[in-house]
Amino acid sequence: MEFKLDESQETEIKTYVFDVVKDAIKQATTTSKPYLNRKEIAKYFGVAESTITYWASLGMPVAVIDGRKLYGKQSITNWLKSHEMPSQRQNKKPV
Repeated sequence: MEFKLDESQETEIKTYVFDVVKDAIKQATTTSKPYLNRKEIAKYFGVAESTITYWASLGMPVAVIDGRKLYGKQSITNWLKSHEMPSQRQNKKPV
């Protein structure tokens, strides 16, 4: 099977592939670091940066080194686990 692309389509595909590879490399290097900054840790847990700030105000562990805050993935995972509760199922019957 052969595809024929015009120059703009070829450029678009090359750009897309480049961006995908760049993001994959960034993700791979971020996931190997045990400590992340606020933006990285928010992305890692899939929450907003403001949520990280809020969690820190609730006692989530934060390492402060020379005024710079770093967040340990394992420490935060353990902190979140310590706050897990069984779900509260409500036995409401449809009306």
